[in-house]
Amino acid sequence: MRLFIDFVPLLLWMGLVTALVIVMLLASWVLRPHVLQNSEKTSTYECGEEPLGPARISFPYSYIIYTVLFLVVDVMGAFMWLYAVSALRTSVFVVWQVVVFAAVIMAAVMFVLKILPKAQMTGPEVVALYEAAKEQATGLHSEG
Repeated sequence: MRLFIDFVPLLLWMGLVTALVIVMLLASWVLRPHVLQNSEKTSTYECGEEPLGPARISFPYSYIIYTVLFLVVDVMGAFMWLYAVSALRTSVFVVWQVVVFAAVIMAAVMFVLKILPKAQMTGPEVVALYEAAKEQATGLHSEG
């Protein structure tokens, strides 16, 4: 019985969290605007331009490089902070582990910074692709 009494606060919090999630989901469903969907509402919006093709286009994956670079540097900073506040920093073995860790991370960052300009399209390339897609779309509209 003592073991069950120790879990009562946990069970109360679990019940409260579950009730809160259900209440928030119901409230968002009740309070949302209920509008009839038509083709104008569901069409793709491209800042005043006539939409070209479907809304789902391939994402330029070169932007992911920035995200990965940020995460790598962020994790390195977190580990360096943990090392700075730990009591183990006087050990020679730990110091060499940190040096190797920092060297591997910095080598990866340097590699990414080296390949980053090659992985992205320049402004004129993007404009040329846009113009070609627009010409193709207007050619398809005029034929149909």
